[in-house]
Amino acid sequence: MTSTAVRHPAPPAKFLPEDLSISTFADVESFLLALAERELDSVEALQEWLLDRSELASALAEESLTRSYASQCHTDDEDLEKAHLAFQTELLPAVKPLEDRLDRIYLACPFRKDLGPEWEVYDREVDLAARLYRQENVALEAQEEELINQYDRLIGAMTVEFRGETRTLSAMRPFLEDPDRATREESWRVSAARRLQDADALDDLFTQMRENRIAQAKNADYSNFRDYMHDAKERFDYTPADCLAFADNVANMVVPVMERLQAHRQQALGLDQLRPWDMGVDLEGAPAFEPFQDPAGQVDVSARLLEAIDPNFGEELRWMDSAGLLDLDTRPHKAPGGFMDTYERRRVPTIFANSGTTHSDIETLVHEGGHALNGLFARHLEPVSYRMPPLEFAEVASMGMESMAMEHFAKVYPAQEARRARLQSLEGMITTFAWVAVIDGFQQWLYTDGAEADAQERRAYWCSLHDRFAGKVNWSGLQAERDSLWQRQLHIYHVPFYYIEYAQAQMGALQLWIRYRKEPEAAVADYRHALSLGGSRKLPELFEAAGLVYDPRGEGLGEWMEEVEREWKKALPA
Repeated sequence: MTSTAVRHPAPPAKFLPEDLSISTFADVESFLLALAERELDSVEALQEWLLDRSELASALAEESLTRSYASQCHTDDEDLEKAHLAFQTELLPAVKPLEDRLDRIYLACPFRKDLGPEWEVYDREVDLAARLYRQENVALEAQEEELINQYDRLIGAMTVEFRGETRTLSAMRPFLEDPDRATREESWRVSAARRLQDADALDDLFTQMRENRIAQAKNADYSNFRDYMHDAKERFDYTPADCLAFADNVANMVVPVMERLQAHRQQALGLDQLRPWDMGVDLEGAPAFEPFQDPAGQVDVSARLLEAIDPNFGEELRWMDSAGLLDLDTRPHKAPGGFMDTYERRRVPTIFANSGTTHSDIETLVHEGGHALNGLFARHLEPVSYRMPPLEFAEVASMGMESMAMEHFAKVYPAQEARRARLQSLEGMITTFAWVAVIDGFQQWLYTDGAEADAQERRAYWCSLHDRFAGKVNWSGLQAERDSLWQRQLHIYHVPFYYIEYAQAQMGALQLWIRYRKEPEAAVADYRHALSLGGSRKLPELFEAAGLVYDPRGEGLGEWMEEVEREWKKALPA
């Protein structure tokens, strides 16, 4: 079987030259002006105009990704950084006013009302974009990108000396699974100390980001950045109040379950208290499990898990590897985290990950593989914005894949390690909700009541949230480390307010997992169908297409947590 990208290649260019190279604004200006000046005298002419505009948007998106990806892979390369920032701070600021002009031409076109229902989602996206656009924010957005780049440089340069070797922080993760508690503690403290070296710099960087973002909101006539971003992220189907209600439901329905799991861990390990370095070690004292040693091994294990769900799923990941669309190893001066993005002109996904050699790194690739399948299965859609769904469902594609893969660990791991990985995944289903509640709650406060808070006040509020949702882990003597824990969350710096989506998606993934265990073929078929819809449907409709209930407030958490806890108890060692 060959990849969807091979069987259904991207359509040839119609509006742009096939060999178009985008170096500066001059390379695209004529195409933007041609669109702005074209006569739209029929619904057919409007549809053709929309497709040509999508083609140009795809080319710009691919150039942006190409430059940012290269810079993130090598954060110490000044030429790559300059190329990335030139696109973000010079080319895009010149493009955005013309894109806004095109938005307004579309909204004023008398044939807009004659477009079919398939354009409904696009129509509301453009209407919102036009309402939010402010010329004075273009420069602020460029400045924000420069600040984000500073964050990547700081994090990418973090290495430690441990046991005679220079290691990245990702490479330190296996030591947190070591059965020797002294080793775990030493590795945790060494990594935490390295982060603390840059804690003040990261505090200052965030303060600059916050000032920039608040200014953007004010320019757009919003009283705070939280409400501005809620609209900017096209959250048409839930409100900030729903997010706060979700946090309350997590406190009432999830945290008690998490604390029971923590109590069992403490008892099983024979400890008088749990410390932060006790959360990843095997309950039976098995040594750290490293299911692969290099990127090829990471791809193979992950692909075998995907193949167990559907043979085509694994085939697609292997194809991406053979096509050079994966960068997975850990190395100095590589940006943190993991993500999937799409080269929109070619309509192929790429995956970036700063991986260690643990099971969690397998989960990361399976997760990003779900995103990649979403992009591949929706690659036929127009316009370009339809090729990926809203983030709340995009994360169902990834977290849902993780949940289904959990049922097949025994096919790729030894029995004891498969059980261990299952326990880890089930615990992750629970702790995800608590962590999302902390991160989302912190961001809501940062840009509303805490909009003028200094670094010390930020730390105090962070710790109050951590107390509410972190359970019974003892952080005594680690106040500085806990104060700065939020700085590890890339999203706060890179993509503000991108986090509640994980909770909404996890609720979808839980439902998918429950159904998959009962009727796997039907669950996979509906999952695949929903992914093929990309972003062409409204959020609740995408959940419905996958056979899931959309529940942004988390009213169903109690029922779903019961199922997870039952399965967790079954997986415990005898």
